[in-house]
Amino acid sequence: MKRLSLLVLFEAMVSVSIGILMSKMSWIGRMGINLFRGEYKILKIWWKTALLVFSILLMLILIQYLIKRICNLTFSRLFFFLFLLLGCLGLAYTYHDFSTVYEHKIMKERFHLGGYLFWIGWIASNLYFLVTPYQKSVQVNE
Repeated sequence: MKRLSLLVLFEAMVSVSIGILMSKMSWIGRMGINLFRGEYKILKIWWKTALLVFSILLMLILIQYLIKRICNLTFSRLFFFLFLLLGCLGLAYTYHDFSTVYEHKIMKERFHLGGYLFWIGWIASNLYFLVTPYQKSVQVNE
């Protein structure tokens, strides 16, 4: 778990990239958000989007860290594998949604890339916890 700070730094960089990419949506997409989908206005401001995504990814890391610390090896690996599967399904669904829903098609490729990067960050965090070895707790006998 010594490299956990590297994972957090990676997720921070991914979050900033997502925020910048999603804020570069098309003009038509911006107008659609202004007129019809006001609940998505946060996506127009890159740093707010980055903070939202980073907080979601940090919560995922915290949950996985606690699972790895509290649960046994079999349960935690099953949990990480299921979350990895969920990330892959989320990526596939996002691709399907962006390629079939007209409102999402016109948002531009950079916006789409931001959506895909979210799931890539999710998958990366799951892979990190899935492949890092367990550390046995060291007890000092005096």
